[in-house]
Amino acid sequence: MRYFKLSLFFFFWVLLYPAAAQAKIIVGLSSVNIAFLPVYVTQEKGFFKDEGLEVLLVMFNAGATNLQALIGGDVQIMGSAFVETIGGRAAGMDVRNFWGICNLMPFQLYSQAGFKSMKEAKGKRFAISRFGSLTDYLTRATLHHFGINPKEVTILQIGSTPARFAALSAGGVDAAVVWFPVTEIAKAQGYNQLFDLKEIFPEWPYETFAARESWLAREKVQVTRFLRAYQRGVRHTLENRDDAVRAIRKYVKMDPAYAPLGYDQYRNSFPMDGRIAEKAVPVVVEQEYDSGRIKRKISVDELIDRSFMSLLGGK
Repeated sequence: MRYFKLSLFFFFWVLLYPAAAQAKIIVGLSSVNIAFLPVYVTQEKGFFKDEGLEVLLVMFNAGATNLQALIGGDVQIMGSAFVETIGGRAAGMDVRNFWGICNLMPFQLYSQAGFKSMKEAKGKRFAISRFGSLTDYLTRATLHHFGINPKEVTILQIGSTPARFAALSAGGVDAAVVWFPVTEIAKAQGYNQLFDLKEIFPEWPYETFAARESWLAREKVQVTRFLRAYQRGVRHTLENRDDAVRAIRKYVKMDPAYAPLGYDQYRNSFPMDGRIAEKAVPVVVEQEYDSGRIKRKISVDELIDRSFMSLLGGK
């Protein structure tokens, strides 16, 4: 009986005083970009520590490698493009998205100055980060949108946005999907904007937090603390422009002149309630299934765990 009382006391102590119970969570981020700004701010302001969490942010150069690390147990939470979890789930991995980070379609397709129209795309070389990544999907979706079979072009794995733009600048590829601030740099240097992906996907679940179902079920208390801290980070991001701009300069390491503009472009895309922009998901699943890249159709409910949004979304 005495042991039971002590155990019960400790349980409620952990809930009421989270700093008393330190826990480590490794979070993989699939790229270095402004879409993860509230994550950087939460880390920078010490909000995770206030919840008794030691959070280590690990940067990847593509969502596919981040997903591999999640399934392998090297990271517990992945911050990544929603679309990258579709292939994993369809392949039998127990990965689920549980919180929206950024609802925005920031990508544009830029090309060499002489490549003026997608009508000229056949035979051209397109740069992506890795096969199975968001840039891979968006490149193929653009080709399909214009009635072009991806087999009629060459798709090259190049790496991150800076690497893809470097390949474009060197003439190694004809076109690449890029985001801010590379979009601004490409425009200033005379490259041609072939296509803005907002025309296909005006509402887009860009980045989400995802984890293995087994881990989410086992670590509900930790996940709740993590999201409680993260919500403070989102609120601080929205209300403190100067701190947010400093975080962009520190973590994203872009030209300092672009940081304020980047903040303004992304600010309204960070949901306080964790809402994931689901509208595009069935379209993506259908296209991936029709192309043969996934072997079975999966529902939105299979991909999203809404329990944490229900618990914390209204706070």
